[in-house]
Amino acid sequence: DVAMRFLHEDPWERLETLRSLIPNIPFQMLLRGANAVGYTSYPDNVVDKFCEQAVKSGMDIFRVFDSLNYMPNMLLGMEAVGKAGGVIEASICYSGDVSNPDKKKYNLDYYVKLADELVKGGTHILGIKDMAGLLKPQAAKMLIGELRQRHPDIPIHVHTHDTSGAGVASMLAAAEAGADAVDVAVDSMSGLTSQPSMGAVVAGLERTDKDTGFTLGPVNAYSAYWEQARQLYAPFECCSTMKSGNSDIYE
Repeated sequence: DVAMRFLHEDPWERLETLRSLIPNIPFQMLLRGANAVGYTSYPDNVVDKFCEQAVKSGMDIFRVFDSLNYMPNMLLGMEAVGKAGGVIEASICYSGDVSNPDKKKYNLDYYVKLADELVKGGTHILGIKDMAGLLKPQAAKMLIGELRQRHPDIPIHVHTHDTSGAGVASMLAAAEAGADAVDVAVDSMSGLTSQPSMGAVVAGLERTDKDTGFTLGPVNAYSAYWEQARQLYAPFECCSTMKSGNSDIYE
């Protein structure tokens, strides 16, 4: 979207440039299953060819998801990534609240069954994708704990947005329950509809058995750079309408 529609660039060229400059860190992208990276359904051979070209240009990990967790769409994307030689991270979109016994539809059983199917389908990594920031700390503990117990050998990766303001607490709870990786954003770009703060997660895990190995000095220096860069884009910020965490999203 950004490369083609707004910057008028060749996205493959941009990826290849980044790959040559950053040879030793895995790149990850989203793949909407049968929808590839668009907003409509494409023929299967288009999805196959897209994944093939993405791997060729330097992509490593494909986070495959479907907004409705529709398994046939996800399996098609997973198969395309597998054929192209990419790493498959099949991801479950999270909704509801598994810690609330009154919620009957999107309960723990619903997510466990989905995870079982994705593991059976051959995913290399199991993802939890919480786009709305609904994953409460207690729910994270229950969900990740159950998935870890059922699938002890598969890496679990948790992604959330900090819309409610509870993202750091939820990621710490997920880590404690057995998640292998959680997504964060550098402090100056974190919070609200971005990811939880990297520095807060790093500091929260210092001197524990989950210590990240990062120290706050470089994290803060990195954050300061992006704080300056962000000011250049201030006219395009959405913060004029959203200035704080909004716990009303739980309702």
